[in-house]
Amino acid sequence: MPQLTARKRRQMIQWHVAHGASIPATCAQFGVSRATLYRWLARSAAEPQKPLRARSRRPHTPRSSSWSRAETVMLCALLMAQPTWGRGRLTVALAAQTATVRSPATMGRRLAWIRRRCPICAGREGRHDPLVHTLDQDLTQLGVPMPLRPSPPDPEKTALRREQAAILREAHALTRRRR
Repeated sequence: MPQLTARKRRQMIQWHVAHGASIPATCAQFGVSRATLYRWLARSAAEPQKPLRARSRRPHTPRSSSWSRAETVMLCALLMAQPTWGRGRLTVALAAQTATVRSPATMGRRLAWIRRRCPICAGREGRHDPLVHTLDQDLTQLGVPMPLRPSPPDPEKTALRREQAAILREAHALTRRRR
């Protein structure tokens, strides 16, 4: 049955009151379950002026990622080194490197996230650009943080961003010459 609109829900409650407040009769008349009718009656009694709109079941505060940037980089490096490994082997290998134990289900969700779009090189469907990953490691060692999702650098910003943009341009020029 399609979801009832707020107006239909209000009409149902008015019908319920007008016909003797019979729960079974109202449920039979409108084809809703008793639990649903009780819930709508409680909402209507608590806030009689508000419409009975459908409410989202999505959480109001989504969980934040518990993965650090370093762990994501390590996982991408493992994926490039061992592309045939599944979530079980990757879980064990990453736990050995970071001393943080994650479940294979969590690893599977992170792998799906990375395969959609790699946060380091923006590669899709599990394809990674090793040169961008190497550049990211080099920049990290120099103390120049590369953004998780590469965005076009803005030369109008701070001197650090201008230096980072210059380094990225030189690195891209070098990678184009090698090909």
